[in-house]
Amino acid sequence: MKKFSLRKKLLPSVMAAALVSGFAFSGSANAVEVAADGTGQVLLGPLYIVAARHAETDEVLVRGTTHIRIINSSSTHAVKARIAFRSKVNCTEVLDFILYLSPNDAWRGRVVNVDDQAYLVSDDDSVRNLPNDDSFASVEGKTANVKFFDVNLAGNDYNEMGIFEVIGAYSARGTVITPLGNVIVEQGMSKFELRKIFDTSIETLLDRNGCTSGATGGCVIRTDEPASVQLRGEVSIDIGEKISYPMLALDQGGDTTDVNGGKVIANPYYDVAVKMSVDMGTGFGIDGSDTISDIETALSGKSFISANENNSIVFVTLPTKYKHFVDVPGLATDTWSFPFNSTGSVDYELSQFDNQEREAESTSIAVSGGKTSEQTITSCVEWFMPNWAFDSGWYSLELDMIRATGVPAWVGTLNGLGGDFFLNSRIQ
Repeated sequence: MKKFSLRKKLLPSVMAAALVSGFAFSGSANAVEVAADGTGQVLLGPLYIVAARHAETDEVLVRGTTHIRIINSSSTHAVKARIAFRSKVNCTEVLDFILYLSPNDAWRGRVVNVDDQAYLVSDDDSVRNLPNDDSFASVEGKTANVKFFDVNLAGNDYNEMGIFEVIGAYSARGTVITPLGNVIVEQGMSKFELRKIFDTSIETLLDRNGCTSGATGGCVIRTDEPASVQLRGEVSIDIGEKISYPMLALDQGGDTTDVNGGKVIANPYYDVAVKMSVDMGTGFGIDGSDTISDIETALSGKSFISANENNSIVFVTLPTKYKHFVDVPGLATDTWSFPFNSTGSVDYELSQFDNQEREAESTSIAVSGGKTSEQTITSCVEWFMPNWAFDSGWYSLELDMIRATGVPAWVGTLNGLGGDFFLNSRIQ
């Protein structure tokens, strides 16, 4: 298998295009930005896989395990976070639970294939002993082991492949007064002590700790201070070869004149719970408003450039698409709102070049999720293998949406089924 090397003569043209168009990740004028250092209050995982299926026959084409690590990088603040997994086609929530992260703590878990079903397995005490919640994983030799739900999935959807997200709701520091007594937040603290804080309603915590203005200012509970909730995530997918990537992190942006002060979560009363439909952006605003437009502005791009080999697979993820589903009673088909087409589709055009920047005459696509592509993306996670014209080179993927200049998307390239995995080589 040939290994791709981006030749130096390619770099000036790529960088020139980036300078003219501007990187979508700059964030200098946005209320929310994609954090350059990979740490932030909200994390996005564009891909997990335990089984990839043929789109028409339902045959399992690839099997594997996805390993996840979520890290609280603060040495002084404990963080309450919620992780949610979403299905491949419609981003339907299929599992969620709370992370109890003490200072400098990390949670480790994995999504595994059991008889072609997805299960969450963890022996890390940062989660409860799922599906029971009487204790924490690893305590008394117990392990969290829970099957992903499929009761709400549409007939064409499945949960053995999809996306996931982590929302860092709020932090706690110092000595916190709870109905069960005072709790000192420190590294290595008991999770049974930490649950006294995180299992108490935020309204009770604020009242007990004299935080009349909410979890802000000098309060020991904080939601609106980005520096107090600094999470980062790492993912490794084993499908015979390994795909590894850092999770995308959303953090405070450059526009502090925004009503939300440039914060990802500005609501001083924000909290999370284990329930369906805790959606990204909902309630994030200082007045409890929805900030999905700020988040999507930070994520949006139009052109994506990456390297490829002649057996590379392209992944496209639309991590916020589920926020645009419109449930219209009586309609036989699903409906999606702006900026997506009513069918939920995104049109695209792929141009490919060799290492001397010679463009291929054909940009046809061989397979998309195991079937012939019509050069539209309809799923939350779409994967396809183009008819590559060159042994190695690079490609430009243009995403087109009606009335929208950019698409909230992640694009990744798996080079050579187990080679390098490039994510978000994008220009606006």
